Amino acid sequence: MIVGILGIATVPVVFAEVPDQPTFTKDVLPILQENCQECHRLKPIKVSGMVAPFALMEYKEVRPWAKAIAKEVTERYMPPWFAAEEFHGVFRNERSLSQDDIDTIVRWVDQGAKRGNPADAPEPATFSNKEWWLGKPDLVVELPEKVWVSDEVEDWQPMINVTLTPDLLPEDRWIKTIEAQGDATSVHHIVVYSENPHQEMRQEAAGALGYGNIGGLAPGAEPSLLQDGYGILLKKGSTLRISMHYHKEPGEGTGEWDQSRLGFYFYDKDEDVTPINIEPIGRMDFEIPAFKKDHVVSMQHTFDKPFEVLNFLPHMHLRGSAAKYTATLPNGDKEVLLDVPRYDYAWQLYYEYPEPRQFPAGTKIQVDMTFDNSDENPNNPDPSKNIRFGPSTTDEMALGWMYYSWTETTGTD
Repeated sequence: MIVGILGIATVPVVFAEVPDQPTFTKDVLPILQENCQECHRLKPIKVSGMVAPFALMEYKEVRPWAKAIAKEVTERYMPPWFAAEEFHGVFRNERSLSQDDIDTIVRWVDQGAKRGNPADAPEPATFSNKEWWLGKPDLVVELPEKVWVSDEVEDWQPMINVTLTPDLLPEDRWIKTIEAQGDATSVHHIVVYSENPHQEMRQEAAGALGYGNIGGLAPGAEPSLLQDGYGILLKKGSTLRISMHYHKEPGEGTGEWDQSRLGFYFYDKDEDVTPINIEPIGRMDFEIPAFKKDHVVSMQHTFDKPFEVLNFLPHMHLRGSAAKYTATLPNGDKEVLLDVPRYDYAWQLYYEYPEPRQFPAGTKIQVDMTFDNSDENPNNPDPSKNIRFGPSTTDEMALGWMYYSWTETTGTD
């Protein structure tokens, strides 16, 4: 079902009683199994930087962290999900705890974090030892050679080209999604570009030499399939341009080798697929004053044809603090599509609709991004500097990425 232009998706409301005397085995462990253990376990899948620093599988692992867990869930920092509360239930990939779950954990901690009867525990959650989050890909492409990230590197963004030879891709295929896996610990993100005649890019967002963004790895964002029936054409014989971003503390002994890889998941050859565009609404001509706490950078684009949006991905760097997408319809009606009041550079999340949302021609989407360049920002490397657009982690960006598709086919073939 397509969500109406001004409608809001809803989810059933389930009221559960918070237990008076919760125990780990009966009440807390099921919450952790459902919401936390995918990352907080031994040997999780290495994807998007989501390798948690400790496991939460058993009582002996959880008990030392009990107070910290209560604090994290109360402040809604874990599980990581930063859309405002009024968007609860709107996006299909939301990962958040119900208030009852939060209250159960807090009450358990306040009452001494008791273990309870082992017989009350549910069966242990099982996780496959699969190499890939989404299962075995249809095509795996590695960097052609290992890359040495030297001791001196702090921030480095090389572009690596890979040509899809006939043995890799003998025919054109439609991509459902790409799962990118960083090999070295210094891999911050990976962006993949390809020649794609089915992407009708806006002029201000067009990639160099006609290359379009086809996916990659963002910190903290788990890979997911596009909505059914939407995809990106991968042409046989085309060249992938893989933009690597390495970031680490420089120093003796910090160098490491990297040979990251990409997993491609394809539609069946006979399936009909609607092409999508992956582009930002953004600006490069901004300057954030030194010591400025709440500096807003606004940018907008008016779409001249009907379109539908699959997801949003706000992107800023260390000074980014909030992001908001607002649609203005041709009749003047406004709607906030996404409000992220607490942006976190370490968790650059996609916000995915269950079904693409349709908008008429003439709709303007405005993206407002807020930056904290003050000394109150603990992540700010130097509040005394005026900051402009740049590729390094210590520079800034203001990019309101969107995955969208034209709903008129003219010009997209």
